[in-house]
Amino acid sequence: MSPPNVLLVILDSVRARSTSLHDYPRPTTPFLEDFGSGATVYHQARSPSIHSVSSHASIFTGLHVEEHGVIDHASSLDPTATIWHELASEHDYETGMFSPNVIVTVTSNLSEPFHHLDGPRRDDRDRYFEDALSPTDIEGRLERTEYLRECFQSEKPVRAAANGLFFLYNDRGEYDPSEEGGFEYVDSFLDWSAEVDGPWASCLNLMDAHYPYVPAAEYDRWGGEELQALHDELPAPPSREIAGTGNWWKLRAIESLYDGCIRQADAVMEYLVEQLRERNELEDTLLVITSDHGEGFGEHSQLNSDVQMADHGWGIDEVLTHVPLIVHHPSRSDPRDEAGLASLTRFPTVVREEIRGTSGSFTVGEGGALASTYRLEAPEEVLPSACPNRSSYAGPWRAVYTDDENGVCKHAVNGERSVSIRIHSARESQRLGEGDVSLVEERFAALQDAGVNTSDRDGKSLDAEVETQLEELGYLR
Repeated sequence: MSPPNVLLVILDSVRARSTSLHDYPRPTTPFLEDFGSGATVYHQARSPSIHSVSSHASIFTGLHVEEHGVIDHASSLDPTATIWHELASEHDYETGMFSPNVIVTVTSNLSEPFHHLDGPRRDDRDRYFEDALSPTDIEGRLERTEYLRECFQSEKPVRAAANGLFFLYNDRGEYDPSEEGGFEYVDSFLDWSAEVDGPWASCLNLMDAHYPYVPAAEYDRWGGEELQALHDELPAPPSREIAGTGNWWKLRAIESLYDGCIRQADAVMEYLVEQLRERNELEDTLLVITSDHGEGFGEHSQLNSDVQMADHGWGIDEVLTHVPLIVHHPSRSDPRDEAGLASLTRFPTVVREEIRGTSGSFTVGEGGALASTYRLEAPEEVLPSACPNRSSYAGPWRAVYTDDENGVCKHAVNGERSVSIRIHSARESQRLGEGDVSLVEERFAALQDAGVNTSDRDGKSLDAEVETQLEELGYLR
């Protein structure tokens, strides 16, 4: 029997709370609901962190954040510690990653274990005419008149001047959702996998629901022109300004655009599954559809009511950690609804068990689940001075989830504050009081450095263009 294909789809920034799969009143995920009726749906799945670099590192290795230590955008992870390297080296899989996510594909080395990489697809040309002078050929920053003087002294002055205009007005590196959408990357994945001779394993990180929230017209069912205009007026990242001005209503308003983005991501999944079915590959593929984290739209922190959630910049609240998770097992045909606590750190284990011919589970049992983030490490440097109680936004934020006869319970800690919450569903929870601080401290103290972080935090910096790309995507720097 041939080993199954492995396909991990991460719908970046999709929180469980905003999916109709998890009883959201707007029909944001009709396909996932239908697909889930024939697959395994986890109703209590948790991401190990709240932003892409840490969550992906945990999903790829099975390690918690404090074990792998990958918390910076410029982090490096030992590629041999990932399930992708294991699949390639021990089971002869061909591997590929497809994503417009700059953090996954450019700033970090998380794409290094893959044989093939597609993305981002930004126009990074610095000139129109390759055989003529460009502003990037000159050291230091020149005024426009000085550059024109250089053009006239060059061998091809007209082309050099055209290159100057191209450099000035071309949106190099600007994120364009229409060019970086999920449909394009799914097509690229399908073309690649069709050429693979043997088993393949792939990760698709799709950013249809990630900021900026720009759904295509056919999916913008709850937004409209006025909200689009409001969205476009907000600076990137919006969380910094809103935390300072207190205009949280603006963030809450554009949540309707986010809903349309999730609807678009759902349509992308429908297209992907249809294509796999037409190629008779779905039944031979372990397909995992999930998210690396959710989004905040002004919700008050369950730990500190003075802190409100914005994007996925800080906190450890359920809007950020509770994610959708649907799994299609080639070795199991019966659909299941899993109410038990699940963690995405189980992904490598589930893959290994599938290769052995058994259907592994993402549920964690008595061991519980952990989620944590160090963001923001220096809120006084990142947030504006007008933001009240900036120090309250500082990490680390940590949570321990347990599962007992009464369901999922969360104990979260940040600084001197703690909270205990009973999580009934993605949309219903009950605050029980102060959290079990000793439990949280004990679980996290037991974690040890796995020695897989190969980066020098003080030795690697990002160039200005990459910094700009991160800001366009709403990341605080």
